[in-house]
Amino acid sequence: MSSPQWKTALREGVGDVIPMSSGGNSDSPDLEHVYSILGNPVKRRLVMLLGERGPMTFSELKRALKVSVGTLYYNLDGLRGFITRDEARRYLLTEEGMALYRALREGSEIIRSAFARRGRLKRIFDDYVLSILVPQQLVAVLYRDNPLSLAVLATCVILGSLSTLISRLPLKLLEVEQIPLLSPRLIGGILVPPTPLLLAEYLVSLLAVLALTYAIARLIIGRAPLTPGFVAALALAYVPLYAYMAVHFAVTGYSYPLVPRHVMMGLALLFRLLQVATLGLITAAVSVFCDTSRERGFLVAALLLYVSFLLKPFLP
Repeated sequence: MSSPQWKTALREGVGDVIPMSSGGNSDSPDLEHVYSILGNPVKRRLVMLLGERGPMTFSELKRALKVSVGTLYYNLDGLRGFITRDEARRYLLTEEGMALYRALREGSEIIRSAFARRGRLKRIFDDYVLSILVPQQLVAVLYRDNPLSLAVLATCVILGSLSTLISRLPLKLLEVEQIPLLSPRLIGGILVPPTPLLLAEYLVSLLAVLALTYAIARLIIGRAPLTPGFVAALALAYVPLYAYMAVHFAVTGYSYPLVPRHVMMGLALLFRLLQVATLGLITAAVSVFCDTSRERGFLVAALLLYVSFLLKPFLP
């Protein structure tokens, strides 16, 4: 079955869920919401579980799905309109949710057939590579879990401070200076020792990236939550850069740039690879906490990297 045929069959299966536009446009926002549910294994399992078992408590859902509290909250919030709660605060499907459940159950063969038509490389990329590059389920663990988020935030800040002080590599937004800072610097007529300067640059970079991500997300997506989970997820995105600092120090000590050329090239390549990992974590954080697609999340992360690159020469 071709992709247009699958979309037509799916739309017929969930026609009572989606208020279609007068032109029958298959790209309407509501239909895209259904497609996003179909593409999320946890959301699909939630709908099927409640459709088969009926009302369930939060704890029962968590045990059945074997996911974290944050992940479950994230996926439940993503099913607004399809899932509600009764007087006993048990979760159950709404009328629209039951229609979606029937479409999933009756159209499972159509969906499997449609996904089976993807090329092997694309299936591997979608199911394995993309989930590693943009680890949404890892970030979703922090969703609406403030104690865990604050613990992760504190751990990341401590780890970042230690990485910066040990390696002596200044952090400037999403860029890491390659030459260790070992001597005082004259700033505003004041001679500042390297230790407080390194810590100040690190903390300012962290706060600046948070502010820039919030501003860019508001501009591109129209919303951005300043929650502990979102802040912790952005702090977590710096961990690959801390790993680079550790490798840089282990390989060169404080002797950079007085190192062999192949070492310099290897470190440059490693930095860009780990920077990609940081961008993937930022993408996941934006897509999860701003309730948007990976594509929009990546656009925010890419713009953030571009701004970081532009501002780097102007930072002290």
